[in-house]
Formats: sequence, structure tokens, C-alpha cells
Amino acid sequence: MERMEQHAFQHRALVYEGGDEYLAGTMPFVREALAAGDPILVAVGEAQSELIAGELGPDADRVLFVDMHRVGGNPALAIPLWRDFVEHHGGRPVRGIGEPAWTGRGGAALEECHRHECLLNHAFHGTAWDLLCAYDAESLGDEALERVARSHELISRQGRTERSARFEADPDCLAGELPPPQSHPEVSAFGLDELGEVRRQVAAAAEGSGLDPRGVADLVTAASELAANSVVHGGGHGTLRLWREEDDLVVEVEDGGVIEEPLVGRLRPMLSQEGGRGLWLANQLCDLVQIRSGAAGTKVRLHVCSHEGAFA
Repeated sequence: MERMEQHAFQHRALVYEGGDEYLAGTMPFVREALAAGDPILVAVGEAQSELIAGELGPDADRVLFVDMHRVGGNPALAIPLWRDFVEHHGGRPVRGIGEPAWTGRGGAALEECHRHECLLNHAFHGTAWDLLCAYDAESLGDEALERVARSHELISRQGRTERSARFEADPDCLAGELPPPQSHPEVSAFGLDELGEVRRQVAAAAEGSGLDPRGVADLVTAASELAANSVVHGGGHGTLRLWREEDDLVVEVEDGGVIEEPLVGRLRPMLSQEGGRGLWLANQLCDLVQIRSGAAGTKVRLHVCSHEGAFA
């Protein structure tokens, strides 16, 4: 594999079937980084890390491995992970292997994985590093694989790398509609005077869903931040919806505001920054955060995995 010029962000997808194809697609990339002395971060599942480490032998100590299933369960957490790695090396050429989508992720999470992959192109435009994102064609559905061609300019499969004719350079990752609730939601309007009631309702739903005290407190904090944002930035009022979807408790906050920053919630707030912390905090505290915003207003949907329990 020829060394790619490190003057700009290179975002490539590897579509593979089985361990042999996985290693054939990743190992030249890893070995090239090691030969050049480029730092490399491999953020994939445990099984994939073991494949690469086993093939590298003693050289595995020269690679930084992290479990993407642990650090990137919420796809919005992956950009801060990559940003920290790139910035830590102060402009040096670096490389990464990621695997954001895997079997077992639900439809909402896979949709957010796709939006995350598109946002990578925005977040790192002009940054000198090379990222290879792996996708298991044996376990992922056709829809997830079709999205790969829209979020990656380069696609590698069965030893060949080609440019994607369907690549979208700058899509609006906040656009679109969220699917309707899978069950009848509890709905209430709120303004400044009802922020305490928002916290009470979310706490009651979280406790009824079997969340432990820490989980209840985290979800109440995240929802409270969103409701406060609605009051301050979304026209002074909003709508709260609560419902269950399979194992998830879902909290949705809707208001009339418009979000213009595509990386909202993915950029770590500076200590001196005023505002902009609510969605960042929500991403740290929840299993999944979905944001849709446009001329009609903004919806933010929080998902937390809950235990079985009553939810009225």
C-alpha cells in the first residue's frame, strides 16, 4: 500500500468479510505507520484488536489500542477521542483505525454512526492524518453498508481501493426527522416556571424504569440542561416527551430554536466558555443522543438503557 500524502485528512472505509480480509485490509496500514514512525490509534472491538495484536507480535506494544465498544458506545464520543489523539501529537502525521458500527447496534445508533462518519470529514478537514474505518459486511445490513459510500471518499474492498461516486462532502448532519415514538409518550409543555417539574418527571420515569440512583441523577442532569437551553435559546419554552423503546428509556426535548454548529455536543467546552455545555454533558451522561434541527425548530432525543420496570 502506497504511503498517502499527509497534507490533509484522509478518510477511508474498509469493507471486509472474515478475519483474513480484515487483516489483509488493516495490516499494511498499520505496518506502514510503524515503519514511518507515525503514531497509530486502533479503536475497534476487542476481537478485532486481538487479531491485529496477534499479527503484530512484539510490535503490538507500539500501537495504542482502545475498545471502541466501551469508548464509542455513544458515537458522539468518538470525535473527541480522535481529536485528543491528533492534538496530542502536535501536528505530526498520525493514523487511526476505527470501527464505529457493529452487529447488535440498534437502528437509531447506526443512524448516528453514519452522521458521525460524515461529521468526521467536517471536524478534521485540512488536518494531516489518515483514518481507516472498518465495516463487517457479514454482520451489517445493506443499509448500513450503503451509507459507507456516502460518508467515505475512498472505499477499500477485497484488495482494491476506489473513490466513491456517492460520497457527500458536506451533508447537513442536523437535518431530517426523527422516527415517531414506538410507544405512546408522556407529553408536557414547560417554560421557566416548570423546569423543576421537568426534573421531577424525568426522575420518576428513570426510577420506574429501574435505573440505579447514579443513572437517575445523570439522566435528570442531562434533561435539565436541555430544558434550560430551550428556555434560554429556544424561545422561552419547550415540550418534554418520555417513553420506552425496548430496553431504552427515551427523553425528548423540542423547542423553536435552531442549532447552526454541526459539531454541537462533540467539542469539549473551554473553561472560559459561556454556554454550549448542555449537549456536551448530555453526550457524556447518556447512551445515545440524537439531534435534529432546522427551520421548524430543534429536537434532542436522549436514550439510556434501562432495566425492566413500570413506565407510565
